[in-house]
Amino acid sequence: MFILTIASMLLSSTITHGPMLGDLTDTSVKIWVQTSEPAELRFGIAGTDLFFEAESSQHTNSTAIVQFEGLEPNKTYSYDINGEANDAWMFTTRPEKDNTARIAFGSCANEKEGSSKVWNRMDESNIDALVLLGDTPYIDTTDLAIQRMRYQEFSAVPTFAKLVSHTPLYATWDDHDFGRNDTDGNLAGKENSRQAFSEYRPNPSVGENNQGIYTKFSIGPVEVFLLDARWFARTEVSDNKIPTLLGKQQWAWLEASLKQSTAPFKILACGMIFNGATRIGKTDHWGDYPTEYFRLLSIIKRNNIEGVTLVSGDIHWSRVIEHDTESKIGYDLVEFITSPIHERLIEAANAKHSGDLFSVGEINSFLLLEAIASDEQTTLTMTITNADGQKLFSKTMLKD
Repeated sequence: MFILTIASMLLSSTITHGPMLGDLTDTSVKIWVQTSEPAELRFGIAGTDLFFEAESSQHTNSTAIVQFEGLEPNKTYSYDINGEANDAWMFTTRPEKDNTARIAFGSCANEKEGSSKVWNRMDESNIDALVLLGDTPYIDTTDLAIQRMRYQEFSAVPTFAKLVSHTPLYATWDDHDFGRNDTDGNLAGKENSRQAFSEYRPNPSVGENNQGIYTKFSIGPVEVFLLDARWFARTEVSDNKIPTLLGKQQWAWLEASLKQSTAPFKILACGMIFNGATRIGKTDHWGDYPTEYFRLLSIIKRNNIEGVTLVSGDIHWSRVIEHDTESKIGYDLVEFITSPIHERLIEAANAKHSGDLFSVGEINSFLLLEAIASDEQTTLTMTITNADGQKLFSKTMLKD
């Protein structure tokens, strides 16, 4: 029904891809769309006099991102674009007092049936948001035309398109959508990758000063910090002359953001794994940047940052690892690695780690975060799930 409705709509309008929901709060939402050629767009809210205008321009490859503002908390809205509507085009603003979160995290996806099964499972799971951790899509070049084409192809998958038409999408990139396997910030043409990402991902923000794509968002008792582990990698040196991973600008943003956060649980998420236990010869992981890893611990300790949890992807294997950090920051960090959404596994990524809690090679899998806050305590449950809805591993953490 959804596919037929979308198809008939495209025949009578200039829309070719989308709409896609982006950052959503209690009073606002971002919506992305692409048209066949530059066009003036009018977004209307059903049952109200509200409307918002945007232009899909040649400079942005006929994409547009509009922000609806002045909405009521905890209210479901339907919307139309240039008078065209669809039953799936809706969103519900967050409550003013937001006590719950239900977020899906995933990495390494393609346009095949297995990935579609995951999008369907996420949709059936009634998630509040979807977070893509990179290699979503696979691009492997910084050529701007190819970058744009691959985002279009990925966005056109019917199951994915349906999911993000009513579920907010947040994203970072990893090596393949940045431009090349296992690469770093010295990659030529990375500005093209950033432009395409900015055009096709309606994040709350896209780095700072035209550099990087890091951002953050909050849902209920959780704040998610989406890190960029590619743009700055090996382009600067840290204080002891060792190559940096996040770069001075992103480090300053992260420390300030963590200090400002009032969320009981703070999720640090990126495609690159936060440990060094992976296949021999792989160098794009936090274990290859030990100075940066200890800088993260130092920030947590000196600012007394509680409730930090790590989420990563990339390696085509799902793992849960407890980092031995209690003596350094007062508690052990737990890392949840979720990969892949597609069907390709890499068994060599399952290298032994002293903090192993769980490890599985499971195709078509993702990570589900569930958080509930009460006056007494906040619970955070992280569950590795497959496309059939089977819970492969679950861990609950408490915060008073």
